[in-house]
Amino acid sequence: MANISKFTDKWVLVIDDMEGMRSQLRMSLTNSGFAKLHIVANIREALERMASNRYDVILCDYSLGDSTDGQQFLEHLRTNDLISRNTIFVMITAEQAYEKVVAASECAPDDYLLKPFTAGQFNARLEKLLERQEYFAGIDKAADAKDWTRVIAECDKALPARNKYFIELCKTKAAALMHSNRPQEAADLYREVLALRPIGWARLGLARALAMQGKKDEAQQLSQEILADSPQFMAAYDFLGGLLSSSGDKKAALDVLQKARAVSPGTMNRIRELSTLAVSTGQPELAESVMRQTLQKHKFSPVRQVQDYAILSKALANQGKADEALNVVADARKDFRDEHSQVILAVTESVAHRAAGNDEQAEAALAKAMAGDINQLPAETVTAIADACFALGKEDEANKFLRHAIQNNPEDASIRNKVHDVLIAAGKETTEADAMIEDSTQEIIRINNEGVRKAEAGQFDEAVELLCEAADRLPNNLQIVGNAALVIALSLVKKGNDPQMLARCLRYRDAIVKKTPDYPKIAQIDSQLRLLQPARSGQ
Repeated sequence: MANISKFTDKWVLVIDDMEGMRSQLRMSLTNSGFAKLHIVANIREALERMASNRYDVILCDYSLGDSTDGQQFLEHLRTNDLISRNTIFVMITAEQAYEKVVAASECAPDDYLLKPFTAGQFNARLEKLLERQEYFAGIDKAADAKDWTRVIAECDKALPARNKYFIELCKTKAAALMHSNRPQEAADLYREVLALRPIGWARLGLARALAMQGKKDEAQQLSQEILADSPQFMAAYDFLGGLLSSSGDKKAALDVLQKARAVSPGTMNRIRELSTLAVSTGQPELAESVMRQTLQKHKFSPVRQVQDYAILSKALANQGKADEALNVVADARKDFRDEHSQVILAVTESVAHRAAGNDEQAEAALAKAMAGDINQLPAETVTAIADACFALGKEDEANKFLRHAIQNNPEDASIRNKVHDVLIAAGKETTEADAMIEDSTQEIIRINNEGVRKAEAGQFDEAVELLCEAADRLPNNLQIVGNAALVIALSLVKKGNDPQMLARCLRYRDAIVKKTPDYPKIAQIDSQLRLLQPARSGQ
């Protein structure tokens, strides 16, 4: 008999479109001792519940009847960090073929149950999953906080026991090493796992680690070998496509994602990437076909994003179908009304008007997109604005946006690649695009180095002014923000406490912690702030 005490304090969310199945699951869960239940009929209701509740267990039917299946919903949740890593996700399905679906997916549920199942089978599975949940609670909490140093440390404590969770601990630690930009150590760990057994995720992890080390040819060869051995391994298609695209071979990348689409309809992220590649390689008809079909299928699904409509509209505009492109924007505005979506749609509208020859309306739409705070926009949106600026001959404004995207995201190779694509699409030569990206990178390095030099020379006021201006302009550049916080702390120690400057220092510090809790400079900042404590307590 199940240990009911293990279940009573667990919050459970059940998602099933069949009323009879919902009633059956409610009865089974209640009889097993679960008291905290929310039961909904569709994904939209589930997301509404999840916005205000944290669930320990989610039971989701695979065939939800609203065009988005349970597997796509799980991938949406994991990709967008909408649930904790410690949340148990169990798929319930009557489809025998689901075993092949889950085997092909990198984003797998914690378990799945084939209908019909008995209460005994249900409880036995949950007991094992809850045991695993308890074991990984500390590690998962650190991972949710993106504190990869602590994840690695917790795994290192547990690994010597070589218990039944050894392989999963290796997977978790290797992923944390990758997040910490330690690809060589991750590669060594993946090889250690592969020496025990040929696991697909370990082979793909090794390919990713090789790519991060700059060994792209080896990474490409390994990913091709993975697909030759396991043509259903969808994550390998995504990795290989991304690798080829970042290397500049976008047509080859598109071919890879087309092969993936022939195997499985794919996640929304893969469909977005495929459609974007189709547009950039001069195949807007393909992008239109894929994205229109997808949006029709997911017409009422929350897995849609405003960017999907932007891609479709651009594909139509590139074919000279300006009126259809504008209709897509109008349709999107009905469902996406937040400020960020309005910016994307204004850019998209500008592109469509430009295609129709309506330059005055294109200018007006672009002006709306450019009116907001650039720091509140994702880098992809910033580059889209730049693209629209080039189309209207606003080269200076376009370059300003592109420089910001590069300088605000200095470690993100995908953003540099996107900037490069925008410049090439605007008619720039490859050498010119490379030079612009390098110049933008070196400019912010010079500002950072000058600020550090002034601080080392005791010119704290000048250092603080220079670095704080850059930090406010580039809030995602952690090196700049970290050095701004550090020079303020050093200045406070040297010149005495200033409440306003201390508040600014703490604001920068907290912004870094929120993004990267284990960022190395935090320790330096904190060591200086501790020196202020006696003075602060005496005030």
